[in-house]
Amino acid sequence: MPTSSLPMIDVHVHVGLLGDRWPQWGRLSPWYRQQLVYRIFLLYSRIPEDRVCDQTLREATIEIIGRSMAGPPRQVCLALDPVYDKQGQRREDRSHVWVDNDYVLALREELPDKILFGASVHPYDPLFRERLRKYADAGAALVKWLPSAQQIDLAEDAVRRAMIDMATAGPGGRPLPLLLHVGPEYAIPSSDPTTQSYDFLSWSGWDKFWNWFRGRKRWRTPQVDKIHANIRAALGEGAVIIFAHCGLPYFSTGLFGNLLEHSDFKIVKDYLMKNETAGYSGRCYADISACCTPFRQKFFKDIATLPAGYLLYGSDFPTPSFELSAGLGDIMADLKAVLDGHLDRIIVPEGNLLDVNYRELAHFFPEHPLFINFSRLL
Repeated sequence: MPTSSLPMIDVHVHVGLLGDRWPQWGRLSPWYRQQLVYRIFLLYSRIPEDRVCDQTLREATIEIIGRSMAGPPRQVCLALDPVYDKQGQRREDRSHVWVDNDYVLALREELPDKILFGASVHPYDPLFRERLRKYADAGAALVKWLPSAQQIDLAEDAVRRAMIDMATAGPGGRPLPLLLHVGPEYAIPSSDPTTQSYDFLSWSGWDKFWNWFRGRKRWRTPQVDKIHANIRAALGEGAVIIFAHCGLPYFSTGLFGNLLEHSDFKIVKDYLMKNETAGYSGRCYADISACCTPFRQKFFKDIATLPAGYLLYGSDFPTPSFELSAGLGDIMADLKAVLDGHLDRIIVPEGNLLDVNYRELAHFFPEHPLFINFSRLL
């Protein structure tokens, strides 16, 4: 376990609402509530589907975060702005999931010693600068973008301007970090399937090949050169960018992994490796959220090659976490529970899932500074 006087921080915790009691604070679309991923999240949050409502979701969030003991003492809970179209219109109707900043601020009031505020401000919003300043003044620890679901084209001029604005939006003119999802996204689908590629920092020959088979549902080809020009411009002004999940694929590993599923790991690694040599005043980081799975465990050796000072801890709760280090005793206890009728124990670990995620990653990355690097950054 890492030891330090600095607090450990989980930079990547999702929250959400159905929209029945507090529709001004967020919504899950009817389509989304029919998807398997939604049911998986409820299973891992231990919320029966017939009991889902805003009140239940809020109580469960407060209980899980409030009772997390072994894991990092603080969690960054993330808002998620709805889609804004390129004319600057707010489009909740085109958002399967959105979470208002004010909801996260309300959660922080409930658990001020546990919750940090992860804001979300869409770069297409004409009031971007005003809202960014508002939430920075409210104590935002970072800003979250999920390009595919929010339909943000990273090649747009508005994105470059927004990232440059974030370079000086923090306290005393310091950067307000951008937590940017990169790589495949399965948890929060876009209402426009063609924007699935908006999360990509690269576009390979295999991406082109597979895209041809999608026919009318082809993903948009990302303008990679413009995307990197925007990122470099922001870094040149002092921006801090956190690449979520290290840009890793979720399912595919091994020799043919990159042929079956998109990966931006090499691009992310290149940005991190050049932090000290590229001549930018800004810096790039990567978080290891949603990595505590049997699929991504095989990438742990690759993650360990990244510069230790630029890795950050994250869970991506309620994305599933697994007891990867379970011994024979744990396995037998789970087997007994299953035989006693607790079938969820087949895949859902016992105990607080925030604690499970931390405990497992601390086992595989012992004494690693990634658990306190965000405290240093703040």
